[in-house]
Amino acid sequence: MRKFPEKINARTSSSRRSSEKRNVRLTQVTNVIDLTPHLRRIVFTGKGLYGFPAGEEGAHVKVVLPAAGEQKPVLDLGGKDKPVMRSYTIQKYDPLSNQLSLDFVVNRHQGPATNWAAQAKKGDYLGIAGPGVKKLTRFTAQAFLLVGDLTSINAVSAFAQSTPAEADVHVLLLVPGRDDVIKLDVGEHVSIQWLVEEESELSESVLKLAGQLPEDTQVFLGLEAAQVKKLTTVLQEQLNIDRSNIHTSSYWIRGKSA
Repeated sequence: MRKFPEKINARTSSSRRSSEKRNVRLTQVTNVIDLTPHLRRIVFTGKGLYGFPAGEEGAHVKVVLPAAGEQKPVLDLGGKDKPVMRSYTIQKYDPLSNQLSLDFVVNRHQGPATNWAAQAKKGDYLGIAGPGVKKLTRFTAQAFLLVGDLTSINAVSAFAQSTPAEADVHVLLLVPGRDDVIKLDVGEHVSIQWLVEEESELSESVLKLAGQLPEDTQVFLGLEAAQVKKLTTVLQEQLNIDRSNIHTSSYWIRGKSA
């Protein structure tokens, strides 16, 4: 019974990915906000953002970075000199002010986008391609378990905001330290638990919480790749949660440059 909608979703995903590759918008930094020691919000604007779709919070965009020594990024993704790109989740797009906000994890690792964000200032240029598709789109369930870290905090927050007020919604967020805890704009029906990396065992916390929820709970895992794989297996084998109800995104890989 699931084959037909899966085919539709596949065509939609393919179309969205193709559009993402074709359409690169030139933007400039209008504001830089340090939310925590490890999370920096950068706000972008520019004529290229006009027409960017509203309501896509939780989906990702590709940030297209300027080459070393250049001010502006290459916008032709099919050209000879392909730019460096990385995926980031939309925190917010305001069509009235034409501003797009993205959050970057900083002071944790090295990588092209991370290093760019750590030095970003007002007026800097960045290309934006997308948005892509959301990982979680079914919001008619009665229970949700959303698990993430700083890299996926915007996806988790956006999905929590989309859940119905009568749903049983639980959020687990793994952060480097207690000063990385921020206020999330979610409904009163959403329960949020912050876990500090050196003080908590994520698998145990997920198992304990998921064990209290029905088997048809909608689960989102936005974490390091090995953690996603481990938790997916645990939820299926120990709690009998169907794989079709587990939506995953490996935001990073331990030991590899971002």
